Amino acid sequence: MRSRRSRAEREQQGSRRWRCKQPGCLWAGLLPQPALPAPRIPALPSALGAATALARRARPHARQALALAAVGLLTAAATAWMLRAKPVETVMVGSHVVHRGTHLDGERLAPTHPLHSRLPAQAMEAEPRGYSEAEGALLRVRRHCAWGLPGRNPYRGSAVQALQTATLSPTVVKQIASDIRAGRRVDRVRIDNSTIRAERSGREFDPQRVAMTYGMTLCVDTRINLGAGHSEGADLYEAMDDDGRIYAVMVPDACGNVSVLGQRYVREAAPTPAATGLDATAASSTRADPRPWMRLPPEERIRQLPDGLRYADREGVDDVRPGTDGQPVNTPGSLALSGLALAALWLVRRLRIRSPHASPPRPRQHVD
Repeated sequence: MRSRRSRAEREQQGSRRWRCKQPGCLWAGLLPQPALPAPRIPALPSALGAATALARRARPHARQALALAAVGLLTAAATAWMLRAKPVETVMVGSHVVHRGTHLDGERLAPTHPLHSRLPAQAMEAEPRGYSEAEGALLRVRRHCAWGLPGRNPYRGSAVQALQTATLSPTVVKQIASDIRAGRRVDRVRIDNSTIRAERSGREFDPQRVAMTYGMTLCVDTRINLGAGHSEGADLYEAMDDDGRIYAVMVPDACGNVSVLGQRYVREAAPTPAATGLDATAASSTRADPRPWMRLPPEERIRQLPDGLRYADREGVDDVRPGTDGQPVNTPGSLALSGLALAALWLVRRLRIRSPHASPPRPRQHVD
């Protein structure tokens, strides 16, 4: 085995000190260090020699290129999987299956609908090509529409025409039409698929039972059918009829569709005289009133649809129907790409370590 040389021996070039390791062998001395012969490479044609040299230079990077190509293919496959056709969410509007974010013009009223007895037969006909600016002119009436494309078919009639066709009382028609012309709104509402919510009062209206106008038509039982995550704003107007009922009307910013709203039913407790601010005599007279809504102050009364618009002939509730090919999931796709990236880094590092052409680790310096 190699052993340490003295200072004088280190001055001799081409020799190293060795000693015997076998038991009983005490030999030690200098031996010449033979020079390694240069490798003999057979002569090759210039073109073949250049190709061989290029292959030798490219060999250390071949595995890395293959690894990167494999990672690229996996990434492309994962991206294609994430961008695949997503299931389309659909909803039921009456007997129609409608995609989210689309419009439906509705259908004729059922023969038993109460509006047949409240409106003339002309209101049940198809929508006219032109339109009448006369305030007494009625709109055409349909049912089961979907409002999913705001601005697609803006309302062309007047507020008076819409409110009269919705069978509101003359007092309410006059008050709300005047407020709409003057811009005297009572609140703002935010419209989405789940609710129509007033910003200040917090009052919620049913997004599946809206009497909404478009073109020269009033469509009862209209369903809000906006795209996922989309919402619209609207002005809210209210007026009380001669019987003490309060009705709510909204006008969306996008298309000006005059729409009569019905509040979602909320069970109200009987108010106390202190809550209403009335003395005992006034409270007793209020309790004796046969109209139950008069037992509440105006701000607590439920905003209902007119009697002619509260007709329902469907069973159950309109439920969301997801697509049959599964629900879209985004987060696991992102996690898959992150996992592929980590696997690619691990694979490249492992190939560099295993490659025979990779640079070996630097050895420790040995001091003779």
